[in-house]
Amino acid sequence: MGLQCWYVLLALAIIPTNPLALIKSNILSAQSKFQIILEPFLWKKRSSSNDSDHSQESVGGFFQRHFGKEVVDYLIDPFVAGTSAGDPESLSMRHSFPELWNLEKSFGSIISGAIQSKLSARNAKSEETKRSSEKTKHQRGSFSFQGGMQTLTDTLCKELDVDKIKLNSKVLSLSYGLGKSAIENWSVSFATNHDNRSQALSMDAVIMTAPLCDVKEMRITKRGHPFPLNFLPEVNYMPLSVLITTFKKENVKRPLEGFGVLVPSKEQQNGLKTLGTLFSSMMFPDRAPDDLYLYTTFVGGSRNKELANASTDELKQVVTSDLRQLLGAEGEPKFVNHFYWKKAFPLYGHNYDSVVEAIEKMEKNLPGFFYAGNHRGGLSVGKAIASGCKAAEHVISYLESSSDDNTIGE
Repeated sequence: MGLQCWYVLLALAIIPTNPLALIKSNILSAQSKFQIILEPFLWKKRSSSNDSDHSQESVGGFFQRHFGKEVVDYLIDPFVAGTSAGDPESLSMRHSFPELWNLEKSFGSIISGAIQSKLSARNAKSEETKRSSEKTKHQRGSFSFQGGMQTLTDTLCKELDVDKIKLNSKVLSLSYGLGKSAIENWSVSFATNHDNRSQALSMDAVIMTAPLCDVKEMRITKRGHPFPLNFLPEVNYMPLSVLITTFKKENVKRPLEGFGVLVPSKEQQNGLKTLGTLFSSMMFPDRAPDDLYLYTTFVGGSRNKELANASTDELKQVVTSDLRQLLGAEGEPKFVNHFYWKKAFPLYGHNYDSVVEAIEKMEKNLPGFFYAGNHRGGLSVGKAIASGCKAAEHVISYLESSSDDNTIGE
């Protein structure tokens, strides 16, 4: 068995990667398998008049309609907990899984839609596009760098002028419209943590990546007048603790090869309190010495908000207990490190339309202001990086357009 698998806590079964493998597996009951087989025949393309009926539907409601409650409880629930720290009933389907939501809108059946979309895309691509698509497909999934994810930010810092990077600094205010052209039309006022004196920098454009709850506290002016941010809605955030532990390999009696294990919320009745665990040293062998397994375990989210804020000692006991039950890890971990985020992920809830609309309103009314990050378009690291690249492209287009306007004016 290679590392191309996740485990779900159903006798630690491997999560199948396609419907056919799921039907052949022992994860689901015969009734659920039968519902999966019938799904392409039961769901047809819905009419536009029915779109509004499902626009606010939860992730749980969507998948239960198509595949049944058992699929939600033992596949969807652990997946969304592990990727967003949320739960199926609190998450908006349209914002959490827009591709699948659009598949239903276009085809009715998720399975039929996925097959037809794949066939259409394959037929439409040239040989050159196929080669680039294969490269892209090869790059999907979990990724990191030798030495960890900080390698990326360290490398970017080395490529930039160190004087242009202001670390440990708080933005005090943003001002737009100081000049007659788009060049240096923004002013950013900030103060460093070790020096409370206000400093200012002139900018051509602004890419904002701060959480909306922090943006709401900023002072923004437009052409000398306050730009009110009272239209920004409240965003719910999921708290999360991450515990890094290592165990001697001989003390792990049931080591599993794969990406990790996801824990359905129903398993709390069996004493399991974690959301899931990544097998970090198996995914990235440089993370730990050869005689150790390194695990990254997630605790909290909507499932256990209070537990996310527990002490390191308490969380160590929780994680050790779960790893003992899941993997047969004996004794105490050789190493423990704890990270806590009070606002780890924004919750793509049922009212998330208002959040996206507010972001778009800021961008529309503040020329040269662009928002990037995990509040729009996805929560994963890959989606956040893609969001940053997209914002950079928007800045380039904005500056080129502004430059053209100035040339015409001259």
